[in-house]
Amino acid sequence: MKMPYSVARLLASIAEDEANQMGVPMAIALTDAEGGLVLFGRMDGALPASTELAVSKAFTAAVLRMPTDELGKLAQPGGVLYGIEQSHHGRIVLLGGGLPVRLGGRVAGAIGISGGSVEQDRVAARAAVEALEQMEQWSNCIAADVPWDPAAAAAPLSELENMLRVEFEKAGQPLSSRSAAILAGAIVLTQARKRREQ
Repeated sequence: MKMPYSVARLLASIAEDEANQMGVPMAIALTDAEGGLVLFGRMDGALPASTELAVSKAFTAAVLRMPTDELGKLAQPGGVLYGIEQSHHGRIVLLGGGLPVRLGGRVAGAIGISGGSVEQDRVAARAAVEALEQMEQWSNCIAADVPWDPAAAAAPLSELENMLRVEFEKAGQPLSSRSAAILAGAIVLTQARKRREQ
């Protein structure tokens, strides 16, 4: 399944929230499964070098279908992929912070984060990947009960997230921004699946 653009936006917002919690401005890039840039943002104060690094980390994770830190281990002198960073016109990055994202068990794209330490970049990227996993789990749970609705499929994300917050508040269960994003993503994924079935 292709990752919908609106889901990429939600993942970027989750990574940005994680960066804000760490107090580290970051650059955030999401690509499609072939490494084509889908979404990019650079938080105020992020290092200028983080722009190219974030995009290249996402590209690397997408085209090689592996986390960039794992690739870095395989590309050490004597490793099976030693020298790979010289391929693809130098776009291959061996630093942590790039992760493939999967839908239906297949790579649907990748996220690349740069701006903090390698560990901080990994934490922000992992938060987005884990959120997508939760979105897909919720989508699988609600798919049978949610009909195809062209209006819902076209609804702006902010409207969808606000509607979810209001409904949960009515039930006495306020939603965090991350939970609202995850549930909104589940609805988007469900509607994308229903659209394909039409």
